[in-house]
Amino acid sequence: MTHNPSRTILCVFCLLFISQLPFISTPPQQAMLFQTYPSADNPDLLVILSPQYNQDQDIITAIHAYLNAVHNDLGWDAQLLQIQNKNNTYQQIDAQIESSNTNHTLKACLMVGEDLDTALAGDSDHLEQPSILPWATLGGPSAYDITDQGIIAKPSMISLCISLLYPPSQFSYEQKKDALLLAFEKFTTQRHHPLQQSIQVFESSNLNIHSKALYQDLADYTSLEYTEDATPQELTNSFTHTYTAFFVHGHSNPSGTDISADPHTGWFPTETLTTLTTPFFGADGCYVAGWWSLQKDNNHLDKSTGTSWYGASIFTSQTIQAMALGLLSQNGCSTPVSFLENAMPELLSGKTLAESLLGDTTLGDTIIIGDPSFHYTL
Repeated sequence: MTHNPSRTILCVFCLLFISQLPFISTPPQQAMLFQTYPSADNPDLLVILSPQYNQDQDIITAIHAYLNAVHNDLGWDAQLLQIQNKNNTYQQIDAQIESSNTNHTLKACLMVGEDLDTALAGDSDHLEQPSILPWATLGGPSAYDITDQGIIAKPSMISLCISLLYPPSQFSYEQKKDALLLAFEKFTTQRHHPLQQSIQVFESSNLNIHSKALYQDLADYTSLEYTEDATPQELTNSFTHTYTAFFVHGHSNPSGTDISADPHTGWFPTETLTTLTTPFFGADGCYVAGWWSLQKDNNHLDKSTGTSWYGASIFTSQTIQAMALGLLSQNGCSTPVSFLENAMPELLSGKTLAESLLGDTTLGDTIIIGDPSFHYTL
């Protein structure tokens, strides 16, 4: 596990009286359902649209185009769920997700809109990190530990792939709308990704005692370019190539990752993602799955400030379809719990990102950003 000089984000948050909150399905008049081609009775993919955007016809049209492209590509059926303000709690959203999975066909949920009420994984020193465990597990609160202090990260089985698409909060509505439209256009038109290029890994020697072998195991699936303690020139040179996937691992915060043991030479800023040519990106480290906020500890997931956080880069990159952010090489448990061990081999074997995660054991510390239907074309 990586560490940051600032104090580690707590994997708990306060959930007062959570056992008394109703887990009921929202009536149709409160949360309208729109079916997409050809049917959505037993959806494979559920798109959750936040109150801020739930009546925007341009965004709805873009989502339908995306869902049709997913159906034509994968045969997945889909459903669009538009959340109203009075139903915008992560517990009620979780109830809706589970009620949409009555026949257990649901593979993924794409959560659209930064105003969705999202559970908290931790907040510290103006750093926020969301938790997807309530949505990614089935069975309501029984699927994860709840104490007087809140949700505790423990080994849990992923029942659904939860992917976030949250524009930076400080943008104007039109800026956020444009960002979402561009993202859905990218997900709709860029569907085929041959597994022909190499995987690039930049990793700091400060942290790779156990993870180095995990990254090098990826060479079993395609060529691998593994660079330890990259120099600025090596990093710059990588921007001129095309990659199957691109990973960085080191001491981190939401704005970037130190990929060298020398902190003065190996900083990888999030702005760099606009220059990468790769469909899949992974940032492995503490705090990379979250964003900056104006608040310190308050046991609540606060809005993002600025655009210097990894998840915001899904809207500025021309090629990145999906990201995995978190402790991707986490290996401190008796069973494999890391994204690199469990999901990445299956993704490189042709499964969709969502399907590669189903049934995996996780600590809830990996967040997926972007298109959950992303896959390589073998």
